[in-house]
Amino acid sequence: LKSARHPYKAFCLARSPMVMTLDEPDQKTQDELEKHFGTSVAKGLTGKQAEEILARDGPNELEKPPKPTLLMLFILQLTGFVIVLLLVAALASITVNATGPNKNDILSYTTGKAIFVIVILNAGIAAWTEHKAGDALEALSKMTQASIFVLRDGHEVKVDVPDVVRGDVVLLGTGDVVPADMRLVEADDVKVSEMALTGEPDDVAKTAKLKVKKPGEPEKLTPENMVFSGCSVTNGKGKGIVCETGMSTRIGRIAQLIAGGDEGGPKKKCGCLPDTSGNATPLQQNLEK
Repeated sequence: LKSARHPYKAFCLARSPMVMTLDEPDQKTQDELEKHFGTSVAKGLTGKQAEEILARDGPNELEKPPKPTLLMLFILQLTGFVIVLLLVAALASITVNATGPNKNDILSYTTGKAIFVIVILNAGIAAWTEHKAGDALEALSKMTQASIFVLRDGHEVKVDVPDVVRGDVVLLGTGDVVPADMRLVEADDVKVSEMALTGEPDDVAKTAKLKVKKPGEPEKLTPENMVFSGCSVTNGKGKGIVCETGMSTRIGRIAQLIAGGDEGGPKKKCGCLPDTSGNATPLQQNLEK
């Protein structure tokens, strides 16, 4: 995740166009939240409701696209425009010297050989670096716990985190990892570590109070009455209504950016090779145009 360098700030206001998405849940009252999600803070969802929402929205987990092999990444590095030019130049240099008067002089091939060696080394280093950077997605997917307590049919039940759905009323306590993006409706001295999202090392105090936004005031990065998937509860206990799950959460948006886009799946390049254009430098992007 270090390679992302706080990507949350680049897209924190974005919203995924999925069913039941609620804009600015931090600005909604408890009654508005209950009405929108068809839930109750006192009883939670019914088992039938939860099953229907889970079938519609899918499991509450991050999508992990197939990780390219090191060999595939190495081959991909050789398809860049600049690299192809260098390879052509090296081949041209060797061809010219092989057909010239000094074709028997091994030193005349130095330029072509040097270009080939540099290109291969550069491709190898770049492929290895990108291969290791891909571990960030794996790290994001591990930023959760196996199960969490929610209210279903008026009872506290322990459910698997992938089965948490929008509208669920989740019970949080010290040591829990927030399973989804949630609007707090009860908060007893709750503090959360948001380092995964903002890079902020200090714990952030949370409240269930609604703070009305003034006209023209921008949306806060991390509202005081919201907690986000992947963040750890370091103090207190609380209760919240789930507003976003899976790839629609803010940590899910980070995963999409790391994966190289917002399309929801890995793009392809050259038929079987993955598209890593999201990691290209500005110079590479201009040259590809």
